Amino acid sequence: MTKLSISQESIAQYAGDALVVGMPEGQLTGQLQALDKILGGAISRLVERKQFTGEPLKVRTITTLGKLPTPYVILVGLGKEPNLHLLRKAAGSTARICRDLGAKKAGTALLSAAVEGSVKAKAQAVAEGALLGLYQFTKYKTVDKDKQKFLDNMELLVDADKADVEEGSRRGSVIATNVRLTRDLVNEPASSLYPEKMEEAVRNALKDLPVKLTAYGKKDLEKMGMGGILAVNKGSVREPRLLVLDYEGAKGAPLALVGKGVTFDSGGLSLKPADYMEDMKSDMAGAAAVFAAIKSAAELKLPVHVLGFLSVTENLPGGDAYKPGDIIKAYNGKTIEVLNTDAEGRIVLADALSYAETFKPSAIIDLATLTGACVVALGNVASGVMGTDQKLISTVLDAAGHTDDRAWQLPLYDEYSDMMKSDFADLKNISGKSGGAGAETGAAFLKAFVDKTPWCHLDIAGPAWIEKDGPLNVSGGTGAGVRLLVRLLEDWK
Repeated sequence: MTKLSISQESIAQYAGDALVVGMPEGQLTGQLQALDKILGGAISRLVERKQFTGEPLKVRTITTLGKLPTPYVILVGLGKEPNLHLLRKAAGSTARICRDLGAKKAGTALLSAAVEGSVKAKAQAVAEGALLGLYQFTKYKTVDKDKQKFLDNMELLVDADKADVEEGSRRGSVIATNVRLTRDLVNEPASSLYPEKMEEAVRNALKDLPVKLTAYGKKDLEKMGMGGILAVNKGSVREPRLLVLDYEGAKGAPLALVGKGVTFDSGGLSLKPADYMEDMKSDMAGAAAVFAAIKSAAELKLPVHVLGFLSVTENLPGGDAYKPGDIIKAYNGKTIEVLNTDAEGRIVLADALSYAETFKPSAIIDLATLTGACVVALGNVASGVMGTDQKLISTVLDAAGHTDDRAWQLPLYDEYSDMMKSDFADLKNISGKSGGAGAETGAAFLKAFVDKTPWCHLDIAGPAWIEKDGPLNVSGGTGAGVRLLVRLLEDWK
């Protein structure tokens, strides 16, 4: 992974392979004016000709022709009102450009941009952006490996208090590294990341951290009465896991985070169409995000007590697979009529949510790639948020706003719970053939498995997996929810 370092070298003297400089829209700041003079007016001519004006995230690469020690200056637009979110994206897109130019060592002067926020916050945004923008999943690439490009070192050029920059950069690096870890897990083929391997990956990543991991296998789950996880798992030859993580950075009632961890979802006997199945290795993105957030909390030594519950299984159409019409008893004793085996995420979460409540947490938040309906509603731009406690929901939305890990509240009316009542059991796992409101009824189902604890549900089905590159993402797993959760844990009281 690219190393982040800090340098107080001036931009006019920077001798790396490329130099990144931010420009507010229509403004040649003092720093840019000095560069422009050295470059013989190259920047001001671009502005005059409207070939580069500083529009948000627009980029222009200038070859310095020996007028500066660095061969390339990369200008990136920060818009009329530069903010931390733009700064993060600018750092991501320009770091990737540096890499693609063949740079091994590059410098970024984005910390000097006129952006509201502390030096520490700006350093965190730039560090996060650079590492997220540089992410590549090349583990299985064998052709033209010698042509793959990697940026070895990104230097943050500063003219401010180095200690604040170091702290911000460190925090950004920890968070981005764990988002990248989430992406790795989500992008890993399901043939090599099944429940046992998921446990192994989590255990190895936490071995030097103060996080207790308890792993429950199939026999444990049978004794515990985890009927939901066991039912979904019946079609697979791979045994399920319930992984419980405990980071006690403070005393008191814990916050419980619950993650859906379906390592491959074929839809079971209610088989998905081929076009909707090929990316279903990503159906464990919620569990991966919960794990990465708790790992981040431990590495940042956050003063918070947090428990994680990762409900991990495959959903396959084997000879013993659970069937439409089956009735399942969940951990809390409630019964579920199965109408569609492809609505399995809520069934495995039912056990995990009701089990999490036995630990008497102050609140429960779950993350799940739960419904295609939420993708229809919000696309891959934002997660859907629903719950029983508006204060908790507002806290989640506030964390989303601070991180640009976007979320949007959807309603959870009583009528949605009515739509989930079954004629033959306590609940059915879908509302029916023409019920509609798939995201909301999915959340209403989950609501039945949290009794009294404040609860919030994030449906991350849209943003957890994308098909198109962006400033901070490449196609595939994104790590949606990790930065949101870390911010929430930082502020949790």
